[in-house]
Amino acid sequence: MKRKTMMINDLKIHTPLWLYKTIVFTGILLLWVQADFLRATNLIDLQNEAVKNRKVIEKYQIRIDQQDVALRMNKSENWPKFDLEYSLLKVDKHLSPVDKYTEFETILSYSIFSGYKYYFKEISLLHLKNAKEFERNSMIQDIKYIIAANYLHIFDSKSLLKVAEDEYKLLQKRYKDALNRHKVGIIKKNDLLKIKVELDHANQKTDKARADFEKSLNDMEHETGIQVNIDEITFEEFDALPKTEDLVFYLSKTARRHEIKALEQLIAAKKYSLESQKSNYYPLINFSAEYYRYEDDYMFGFGDHYDEDIRMKLSLKMNCFNGFKDYYTIQSTSLDIKQLKCDLHELKKKLTIAVENTFLDYEVSLKNLKVAQDSIAQAEENLRITDMSFNQGVAKTADILDAIYYLSRAKYNFIYAGGKLFLNYYQLTRLADNF
Repeated sequence: MKRKTMMINDLKIHTPLWLYKTIVFTGILLLWVQADFLRATNLIDLQNEAVKNRKVIEKYQIRIDQQDVALRMNKSENWPKFDLEYSLLKVDKHLSPVDKYTEFETILSYSIFSGYKYYFKEISLLHLKNAKEFERNSMIQDIKYIIAANYLHIFDSKSLLKVAEDEYKLLQKRYKDALNRHKVGIIKKNDLLKIKVELDHANQKTDKARADFEKSLNDMEHETGIQVNIDEITFEEFDALPKTEDLVFYLSKTARRHEIKALEQLIAAKKYSLESQKSNYYPLINFSAEYYRYEDDYMFGFGDHYDEDIRMKLSLKMNCFNGFKDYYTIQSTSLDIKQLKCDLHELKKKLTIAVENTFLDYEVSLKNLKVAQDSIAQAEENLRITDMSFNQGVAKTADILDAIYYLSRAKYNFIYAGGKLFLNYYQLTRLADNF
């Protein structure tokens, strides 16, 4: 009876339809989750994405990890040391009756006292680690400030583009009206050409404003590492005036900035490093246990003679003179401490002045914003009156062009004043480490 062989190609595997649907749905869900994860709709989202994606933060974290390694290395100095040494020696027969021999030595050693050197060094390394953490936090604040400034620049660029487009539309409408008036002989051709020149200029300004707006988006994408969808950004932060504190608040917060804390930690680290260096003036107490074996052959057990010895040693060692090396090392560290204290003093003074000046700028910007807001209402009313006079034939072409220019300038001034106000607010927030 012949046995029927079934080949793999003969098999028909039917995959259920529900399995296809599950795979497709899962893929779509994963893509949607990833897209939603990368979505940023406000300033805080953009700042968090920038902090998460910037490699410079990773670099600062590596420096902190290096301090952890240095701490473990320092602690390893307090562990006992264990050494093995195996030596093969050959000498001239004319110099010694034994021309070859073997030495084996085992040493277990432990430092009982080293003048608190590693104790102070450990404290110094802990302060260095704290300094690195404060430096990382300071860099995070810098990145958040840069994102806030770029975010404001996007909003300002978008607003400036809107003003430029509105000005172009106004001039375009006036040009069409003037063209019809010129056809019936109401206005002269030179008046029509004046409007056309201003219309072309407004078109150029619109193109430039659009390019600046797109560049601001590119800058934000570079800083955050994600694609920015301008349609999803609400700019809700600019719906109302920023809420600021008084000058005393910012001065007190600035006095505890991460940069100041980092310098204070560096000074403390140097001081403990100085104490560690002074330990070189203390005697060293070491304990060791040694096993020694000698045999007149290259292999143990094959020689004619051997000798072995076990020793336990407690030693006291003190350096009396090393060419003033320790003295100058301590002197150098003391000078480093003085230099860091000078840097700390200058930094505190510089930050205090920066807070006071920025707070003054903020108050001026707040006043300018109110003036600019009133100017827009006045410019709009001026344009309305000039429009009526122009339609009645009383106002000239230059008057209507001036009215449009004044309205655009008032809007530009309002945007610049608002941008300056929020920039001062973000500067105060950065000075206070308050992002």
